[in-house]
Amino acid sequence: MSSLKSSASAKMKESDQNGHEDSDGEIDIRSNSPVVNSGPFKHLYDVKVPTAVKDGDNLKFTITVCDPDNDEELSTVTRIYDDIEWLQHCLMTQNSVSGIIVPPLPNRPETDAKAAESKSKKQLGSGSKVMVQDDFTRDCRSAENYFKLVTHHEVFGKDENLRKFLLEKEAAVKAKVKRGFFNRMSNMVDEARKGQHKDVDDFFQKQREWAVNYGKYMKDASLNFNKMVYAQMRLASCYTHLGTCLSGGTIDRDETSVRINKYLGKLGEGIENAKHGLEVLSANDEKTVAFQLDLFARYMDAVKEMLFRRTCLLVEYEDACKALEKAKPNKKQAAEEAKEKAEKLYEECTINARKELKTFLRNRLISFEDCLSKFAESQIKTARDTYTLLVRSLTEIKQMD
Repeated sequence: MSSLKSSASAKMKESDQNGHEDSDGEIDIRSNSPVVNSGPFKHLYDVKVPTAVKDGDNLKFTITVCDPDNDEELSTVTRIYDDIEWLQHCLMTQNSVSGIIVPPLPNRPETDAKAAESKSKKQLGSGSKVMVQDDFTRDCRSAENYFKLVTHHEVFGKDENLRKFLLEKEAAVKAKVKRGFFNRMSNMVDEARKGQHKDVDDFFQKQREWAVNYGKYMKDASLNFNKMVYAQMRLASCYTHLGTCLSGGTIDRDETSVRINKYLGKLGEGIENAKHGLEVLSANDEKTVAFQLDLFARYMDAVKEMLFRRTCLLVEYEDACKALEKAKPNKKQAAEEAKEKAEKLYEECTINARKELKTFLRNRLISFEDCLSKFAESQIKTARDTYTLLVRSLTEIKQMD
């Protein structure tokens, strides 16, 4: 173990020359020092997902692929979610993902009647019998963002499976991915045995603890922000009912009733303006903060999976070192080779992991900075537009006197 710790210390000193780490274990992304094996990767495809059409229980995405150098369209293909899921499986199984944060899959689109009913109740209230119409804009955006993450990754961006997926008209033939009971049990045993294993590198130990805590906070924030957005949608729905009732007025029996109905009609228009403002506000909230929180809640799971894969390699390396110490003379050479192989895999994973974490942290800050800027701008613009409409309604009511 002492040799492991000294080796880890040496690696840490070497990495510190390439990128500093702060006292909390996070990489200082402000450093301009070069990263090991890093270089500007020029992505090969610009991918857009403009539309999606429901086909039975499937959602068919229209995917447009262009050349980033000249914007020339290379292909337009149609894919379902299962095709994207199969692509992810191929990328992970046919590439070395040691130390790599694999871009997370978008959420599976909800296309069945039960999901539509659940969505309607969230947006309009549990007592509503109205079904919201299908809107797959967010699913298209999530799929497009996934392709951006994959195509801009230096490992996955040049993968042959990705090229075929984007450029060939027909989707690849998919084999059934086995996720049996024994496979899940094996994964659970591995996580229980290796997940709590203490790291010899303090930096990665802190990163593992940070990933667990930050992932939990991100999921909580995503859940609670979505609750707030749904509350705004339900309030907008209430405004609709109130505005309709006010506009309906009373029976025009006399001059007073007519005058009251005019006031109520103008007040109903003001309520409709307030409802429109809430709807725009909710839509913008979904596009900015809600989308970002959901993305990074899933991304943190990918970070934890990467760190767990590295921990598994660390355990295998330690086991190989122990086996070498106990090996008999006739098995010494085989044990030495096994130890060297485990050490090489572990060190390569560690180098990749440091680089990936640095890139991830940088992109996280840039993404949230952009997201929060757009969120603030949309809040200000919507508030000003709503204020203008409400002032206009109030002025019209005053002019009626």
